[in-house]
Amino acid sequence: IATALRTYSQLEELHLQHNNIGLMGCTALADTLRGWEASNLKHLDLDGNGIDDQGLQTLAAGITNTKLEELHLQHNNIGLMGCTALADTLRGWEASNLKHLDLDGNSIDDQGLQVLAAGVTNTKLEELYLSDNLITGAGLRSMSDYFQSESCCLKTLNVLRNDFGDEGAVALADGLIGNKSLTSLCFHPHQSGITRIGWAAFSRLLCDTSSINSTYLSNHNIRTIGHNSSPLDIRQYLGLNGCPHPAIHKILKSHPDIDMEPFFQWKLKLLPVVTSWFGSCRSRIYLGESIHRQSLKNRELSAFYKFVRGMPSLTVISYWQQFVMNAQAERRRIDDERRRLED
Repeated sequence: IATALRTYSQLEELHLQHNNIGLMGCTALADTLRGWEASNLKHLDLDGNGIDDQGLQTLAAGITNTKLEELHLQHNNIGLMGCTALADTLRGWEASNLKHLDLDGNSIDDQGLQVLAAGVTNTKLEELYLSDNLITGAGLRSMSDYFQSESCCLKTLNVLRNDFGDEGAVALADGLIGNKSLTSLCFHPHQSGITRIGWAAFSRLLCDTSSINSTYLSNHNIRTIGHNSSPLDIRQYLGLNGCPHPAIHKILKSHPDIDMEPFFQWKLKLLPVVTSWFGSCRSRIYLGESIHRQSLKNRELSAFYKFVRGMPSLTVISYWQQFVMNAQAERRRIDDERRRLED
């Protein structure tokens, strides 16, 4: 097959799944890919072919001569050395267009994931499938730098049937703080070993209620975490992420009694900002959504009441500060006048 393919450099898709090509097949295929002068290959499916680390090492050298966008390597025997070879290839492949990488059902452990994560950091990868491997929380922790990098384009991460437990859940939640690309994190809640500790980490990721600013900076992009059997609060927050302006919804949902005292230090300077923010909320919240207009109006009035109620104390303090400053200035003036007369 590899020999025949040498004359088909314009081929865009190649499906060779479940053929048990092994090392010899990978070697022949890599030679063919390297021999194409202008390859248009975008989709390569080698699912279930008994490819081991050595086979992937050989194959990786050939894929850089393609325009590959999808690489399917699920249900093979790829481990640490194979991940290392693939990561090295991706790291040095400046013209890489790879967007879909499927490594489900291999022998990838935490070390393998660590080197792989380092290799995909500067790629255009959008979908990564790692189900049915040997990944634990330590491996998922190694993906934090990738999630936090500005170049991260990953939209889907699939880690089904990996028993990563609370450690992995916390690692994922911490790593995804500030991430703007991921929309789908797929795992089975009952097969991942997550308890309330792990779910609490995901809840904070989606809506950190410790302060209004923390809620605003929460993750508003993810639409899927786990499965339909995820806890109710997780499903509710994910639902809000599907609404226009999710940050506003979460702030109004999580902070029914907005504390204005932290804003008093700016005195009246912040009042127009508060007014503008509530005006923005009114224009973006619709009847039938999570926050009713009347509830929004009540909170606005409550916030203004607290702000105005705090003003008298600020005014008194400001008055006496100014009084003391004026008295000190007058005393300096009198002292200066006395010294002038004495001279």
